[in-house]
Amino acid sequence: MKVSIAVFILILLIAALIGVPGHQRLTTLRKSHAQLVAKATQLGISDDLANLANRVSNTKRKREDRDAAAKYFTGELIALAKELKFIEEKGSQPDKVQQMQIIELMDRIASLDSNQLKNHIAEILTAKDLKDEARQEIMEFAIKILSRDHPQAALALVTESLDVFGKGYLNPDVYVPLGNWAKDDPLAAVEWLKSNGAKFPELMNGSNEYGLLSGIVPQNPKLAFELIGELGVEKPNPFIQEIMRATKTPEERNAALAALREHLVSVKDDKTRGAISAEALTNWSYSLATEGFDTNSQWLAGANFTAAELESFSIGMYKSDMSGDNGKWIEWLGEKLPPEKAKEQVRNHINYWTQRDYQAAGEWLVAAAPGPTKNTAIRSYAETVSEYEPTTAAQWALTLPPGEDRDATLKTIYQKWPKDDSPAKEAFKRQHGIK
Repeated sequence: MKVSIAVFILILLIAALIGVPGHQRLTTLRKSHAQLVAKATQLGISDDLANLANRVSNTKRKREDRDAAAKYFTGELIALAKELKFIEEKGSQPDKVQQMQIIELMDRIASLDSNQLKNHIAEILTAKDLKDEARQEIMEFAIKILSRDHPQAALALVTESLDVFGKGYLNPDVYVPLGNWAKDDPLAAVEWLKSNGAKFPELMNGSNEYGLLSGIVPQNPKLAFELIGELGVEKPNPFIQEIMRATKTPEERNAALAALREHLVSVKDDKTRGAISAEALTNWSYSLATEGFDTNSQWLAGANFTAAELESFSIGMYKSDMSGDNGKWIEWLGEKLPPEKAKEQVRNHINYWTQRDYQAAGEWLVAAAPGPTKNTAIRSYAETVSEYEPTTAAQWALTLPPGEDRDATLKTIYQKWPKDDSPAKEAFKRQHGIK
């Protein structure tokens, strides 16, 4: 979204000052003032003109009552913003008098205290002569600017704007500042959510943008799980998945896994408990498999998964981008899972990998060590490529030991043989005695 000159002024006012105390306010003001001077310089205003504006505003402040000046300031600022918006819509540029007004108004901001500034924000939000579009732009950009360094101020701005824009309008903008706040003070962020969660139902109702969790989980995954019960989450599974996906290090993953297990103890219904565990681990493995085999296989070796947990974890892996480690993960599955479960997951992995890159899958098969895992992989590979390379599929099938698996694979190749190659298909049928 392009920011107009008018909106630029108001954003600087809000983002630089609301909720920023003492020396932070002064530091931010200086940065904002420097931005404005740079903007003015781009428009053709010299440093001398900016200094003149400062001298003029300083003189005016000496002879004006501060409270009276503050009361008048908002109307003056909005009037200039409207004027500049009109000029911009016509495709013109502010003249030098208007440019000097911009710098002068920013300089005058320095004389306002926090209460006066908050009053100005409230007036800007409710000003009848300011278009809703402009107000909305101001709020959106101000929240984004404040989110990184002053998340509490950003959240205050969100909640204050609800009365103007209504519930739901700014809900997505809550995630980022809430998460940033939680990184520094998770307990305070949780308390804010408890007090304000009803105003933002999307936070706890299935969205994958839980900014709060990105801050809380690395420090305290147990607290994140406790929120599920304390906040009365109706659909916990997406929330749980986000808790697991937010982990980045082996230590964080161990803590999250322990917190998940502890949470599952509190779920009384066996079927529900199993479903929550399976979905959480399946989705978790989908994200972890993309981070490399060596790191994650070492972590898995010490995670002490139960057989059921390992089975659930393995299900989500095959559709992930494995960063070239597909073959290593397939061998790992063949080693770690019970034989029948291993067959199922190896077939899924090879089928998906072959559809995406049949050459890479074939190269791995050539080099793979003989054994049950390779035989299962050969069956899946041959059946997958048979639709477009039936001859190659048949060659692979014939590398299987004679028996039921080879016969079943040959029969599947025959059934999938391209219909426009009937003579070869019938010859293949006769050659292998397929009924």
